Amino acid sequence: MFIAAFGCAYLHFQNKSTDSSNHSKRLGLDSATALLKRPVVVMAPLGIVSALELTFAAMFVALLIWSLANYLYVSFGNLHMHKEGEKIWEAKLRSVSLRLGYVGNICWAFLFFPVTRGSSVLPLIGLTSESSIKYHIWLGHLSNILFAAHTIGFIIYWAITNQMAE
Repeated sequence: MFIAAFGCAYLHFQNKSTDSSNHSKRLGLDSATALLKRPVVVMAPLGIVSALELTFAAMFVALLIWSLANYLYVSFGNLHMHKEGEKIWEAKLRSVSLRLGYVGNICWAFLFFPVTRGSSVLPLIGLTSESSIKYHIWLGHLSNILFAAHTIGFIIYWAITNQMAE
């Protein structure tokens, strides 16, 4: 909500008179943002990616890794055995599988930001809804990978603990 409110304020103040744009040019802000928007990576699966986009992607991956590590740190400290005779590694496998689903939900929380028309967040980082479709696709693929790992982990857990019939 804070980012959306900040984006609205940015859009409002962006439409000020040309004096403020001349002031920002004098400060060198336009050249700095232009440098960040230059293509850095041009590869087939990713497409054309600028330094700014690469930075946001790296921050998002860092958020996912931090979230998974935090979930696992807390859950491994409070393991609950759900069956009599369940081994610790089985409980950890169940916990990892569950937490992969949680991290997939984080991807879903961000999934619709890139394709929202009239979003106040996209102009804040210099994107249009048309140019941000690839991020929507990336998030969709990443969430599919995380949910597939979540599903496979639980199928393996259920097979090991003889709970497939349940």
